[in-house]
Amino acid sequence: MALLGVDIGGTKIAIGLASDSGELLQQERFLVSDTQTPEKTLDRVAEIAKTLAKQREDFGQVGICSPGPFHNGKLSNPANLPGWDGVDIAQSLSSRLGRPAYLQNDANAAAVGEWLFGQGKGTKHMAYVTVSTGVGAGLVLNGTPYGGPHGNAAELGHVVIDVNGPQCNCGLTGCLEALASGTAIGRSGRQRAASSAFLRSLHDEGIGAKEVLDGWKAGDAVCSEIVETAARHLGHGLGILVNLVNPERIALGGGVMNAGAPLLDRIRHWTQFYSMPTLFGETDLRLSSLGDSTGLMGAIAVAMVGDGGKK
Repeated sequence: MALLGVDIGGTKIAIGLASDSGELLQQERFLVSDTQTPEKTLDRVAEIAKTLAKQREDFGQVGICSPGPFHNGKLSNPANLPGWDGVDIAQSLSSRLGRPAYLQNDANAAAVGEWLFGQGKGTKHMAYVTVSTGVGAGLVLNGTPYGGPHGNAAELGHVVIDVNGPQCNCGLTGCLEALASGTAIGRSGRQRAASSAFLRSLHDEGIGAKEVLDGWKAGDAVCSEIVETAARHLGHGLGILVNLVNPERIALGGGVMNAGAPLLDRIRHWTQFYSMPTLFGETDLRLSSLGDSTGLMGAIAVAMVGDGGKK
C-alpha cells in the first residue's frame, strides 16, 4: 500500500504519494497564507491527500515533517509557524484521514529521508545537516532515527560557537545559525556591500546569501572573506558533531549548499581542523543527493519507518 508524506513549511506545504518502496508517484503543493488557521490548512492537506488517493491508489501510513520545537507531540511556540502553538499535527491529520500518522521535525525527517533514499544508504550512523535560512541537523544512530524524548535532538544550529558573536533568534548569543546560515551570510553581505566591488551596485534588499556566494565564485575579495568565515564556523560546528557522535557519514543540504563542491571543500577543510584526526578520518562528508525533494522525501521516510524507526 502507498505511503503519504506531508512536508509543512512556513510558507508552503507539499503532499506526496509514494510507493511502499519510496518511489514518489504524485505530489501537490500549495502556499500557506499568514491568515490561514491551522485547522483550515490541515483540512486542505486532508482534501488533497484524499484526492491523490482517488487518482492513484490508497495509502496506509502518513509521515509528516514540520519545523519544531515540539513538546509531547505538540508544536511549542514554533518561530516559523506563527499561530500553530499547541497544535498536534499528527493527531489532527490522523483523525481527518483515518490513518496512523507520525511526526518528525524537518531536519530529523530529512535525515531519515537521506538515510533511506540518499547519501545515507548503507550506513548505520549518519547525520544530515541543512544550511539554509537556518542551520539544522538530524541523526540516525545505530540504524535508528534519533530525535530525543520530544523529537528536538540535534539542534546543531543552536550550539554556541562564539560567545561574543551576534544574538540568535533563539535568544542565545553566538549560535552556529547566527554565524553561518544563509541569513547570516546575507546579513554580512549587506553590512559590507560598500567595500565589495561585486555587491556595491546592488540594493541592500537584493543582497542575500546567493549574491554573496555568486561574488565568491567571481573572486570578489569581500565575498570570499564572508564565505570563508561561514565555512570556518560550519566546520567548527561539524567538528563538534564528528567528535561527539562519530558518524560514518554527514550529508549537507539546504540552499547554501547549492554552491556545490567548492563550498563543501572549504567546509571539509575546517571540519578537519576542528575534529580529532582519527574521528575525522572515519567520517565521510557529502552533498545531499535529494535536492529540493529533501523535505517531502523525509516525510515519506517518516511514514515508512512509523514509530519503529528501524531501517
